[in-house]
Amino acid sequence: IKHMLSKLFHKEYPEYWKKYTESFKSPATKYVVISMETSGLDTEKDVIMSIAATSIVENRIILKDSFEIYIKHTTPLDISLDNEFITVSKVEKVSEEVAIETLIEYLVNSIFIGHRIDFDIEMLNQMLSRLKLGKLKNEAYDIEAMFNKLSETNDKKYAMEEMSKFLNISISERNSVADDAYSIAILFLKLKSKLGIK
Repeated sequence: IKHMLSKLFHKEYPEYWKKYTESFKSPATKYVVISMETSGLDTEKDVIMSIAATSIVENRIILKDSFEIYIKHTTPLDISLDNEFITVSKVEKVSEEVAIETLIEYLVNSIFIGHRIDFDIEMLNQMLSRLKLGKLKNEAYDIEAMFNKLSETNDKKYAMEEMSKFLNISISERNSVADDAYSIAILFLKLKSKLGIK
């Protein structure tokens, strides 16, 4: 009985989650830029369809240390997919569990970068919750918030194209989440430099 009670109160987390939580004992050594495609904008009902991430170390985008993952969902989704790349059925898809494990092992204690990152974090936390895991602990920077600071505007919405035009950066055609992650990384580096963030 004692063993059963101890199991009840000390939930056995997967190894990758334990390593993730332990990684915060050391300072972050990289930024991780994330981009996601979701089935909609409702964090309660919608799901993540694909995730792309790339690393920035010492102001360099490390393209060889990137990944792009597509997630399969067992329940039929009542959504109209407007992005062509998601409807590509030839892409290998993985379960939410495999996707989260891949992302968490990649993330560790890095600093998260994204465009409207609060939404991405909320969607990922919902996925973690479905897998009975805790919430993300990473510090995060949002390129839209950084651009607002630079433009001295308050909580204004800016599309990535708008920000890149203003910053005189050419970003690639948006054909996939991986393209978006790379574009976010370029915008972040430019904004970081302009705002004097170390």
